[in-house]
Amino acid sequence: MSAIHISKDGQQFGPYSVEQINEMLAQQQVVLTDNAWMEGMQGWDPLNSGAFVNLGIGQSTASPAAKQANQTPIQHSGAPAQAAVPTGGGSFSIGDSLSQGFAFFKANAGASILFVIISGVIGATGVGALLIPLIGINFMAGVKKYRNNATPFDVGQLFDFSHAVDKIVGPLVVGILIMIGMLFLIVPGIILALMWAFLYCVLADRPGTSFTEAMKISAAVTKGNRLSIFLFMIVCSLLAFVSMIPLGLGLLVAIPMIQAAMYCAYESCKGRS
Repeated sequence: MSAIHISKDGQQFGPYSVEQINEMLAQQQVVLTDNAWMEGMQGWDPLNSGAFVNLGIGQSTASPAAKQANQTPIQHSGAPAQAAVPTGGGSFSIGDSLSQGFAFFKANAGASILFVIISGVIGATGVGALLIPLIGINFMAGVKKYRNNATPFDVGQLFDFSHAVDKIVGPLVVGILIMIGMLFLIVPGIILALMWAFLYCVLADRPGTSFTEAMKISAAVTKGNRLSIFLFMIVCSLLAFVSMIPLGLGLLVAIPMIQAAMYCAYESCKGRS
């Protein structure tokens, strides 16, 4: 029997059998876009992905025994997902992450383009540029929300000022440390940049986490994936450069796509959490 865990509304549930999940789908306790995980998977994928479809999820009716077991709403069988600190162990594909990032953009094109425009306008105001990290982190939080339950990205989410100090100060501190590292033969700066590449992602994924803790989590999650992250950054830089050719208009697509792809890469790398 497959032991499948489900992530919904920031919490983990399970494990469940295929029959139990099909019954919960029938009762609308879960939906096919909810993320799930089972032994052997590198990260969380929606229930409508190939691995789960091949098991028969969404294609059959639960047995009477499963129906009897699920007359009550889902009960949480462990601590909230927020309590489990990601420690890494997963890996990611550059191509898959970019593909998922583009899929997010296509589904949320208007709001994604507004994200770029708003960031540009605020960044051009001088002091307002300090809000760019906060807006970027909030954008990634929107990516997470969309991936978890297919909630369309709302531009209003960009102006979520909860935990604003960590969202603003954290990236600023990391940026300064990386810049200092770059002054020492460049290599230390590159190493630091790779260690903390997922800082934005962690702060988006785990609201309320201090930026110092987010730095530690990013260092743990990137371990074993830093070469791939380095290559990913090169590919994204080339993509951004090419996007600038048509009067820079391509950046309206490239920037949100890359941001979303980075979050997708993080989710794959963090493994089961």
